[in-house]
Amino acid sequence: MKKLIIYALVAFFGFMNSGCSDNLVGYLDTENAEYLPNTMTIRKELDPMVDAIRIQNQAPWVSTKISGVIGTNPLVFSIVDVKSDDVDEAAIEYFFNNVYVQGLGRIYYPINTDTEPGSYTISLGVQNSGDYYHVIEDAMTIIVE
Repeated sequence: MKKLIIYALVAFFGFMNSGCSDNLVGYLDTENAEYLPNTMTIRKELDPMVDAIRIQNQAPWVSTKISGVIGTNPLVFSIVDVKSDDVDEAAIEYFFNNVYVQGLGRIYYPINTDTEPGSYTISLGVQNSGDYYHVIEDAMTIIVE
């Protein structure tokens, strides 16, 4: 009987110890990540009729949320790169410093900025609590008119 108890205890502690490993928690899949639509047009000169509510509330331009990103929550998005063939590096840097991303991958850009007209392509980084990290290259294009 003593042997049976000892074997049971050894097996119990063996199973308990096998659960303690350095495996990452969760997963992250961005293979099908995309914005629908994947372009957003920002007007520097706001139209008093079309943009009346935006002007009244000083509301930023906001993209749709990104789709096709699946993984263990919380998912944290960040802008990792902005590219443009239309403007110089200073304009890209100004744009990069004004654009930001929040919950569910929505991209925000404030109104009333001195952004140079052109096309800006944004790449996003996404990370989750399991320390998985992926970059979604050329995820969104913002056109400033």
